[in-house]
Amino acid sequence: MIDEKQKQLEEKYIDYQRFVGALLILASYLFLGAMIYTYIRPSDDGKWLLGLTLLALAVGFWFTYKQRRIKKTINEKR
Repeated sequence: MIDEKQKQLEEKYIDYQRFVGALLILASYLFLGAMIYTYIRPSDDGKWLLGLTLLALAVGFWFTYKQRRIKKTINEKR
């Protein structure tokens, strides 16, 4: 039973790692869009895209924090 819980934690750790990577890619695309709509083709959409970029980064940092806590738990049980 303990091995099953450890395995679930390791799977959750890997899932968080993948999700953080996807969020970083999304944030970079949103940031590029914000720069295009702010400086190349001025529009009000640049502000929204910049806000979404910051939101994606904040969620990514939150998942990174949760991932580190899981890693700490895994290391304590070994």
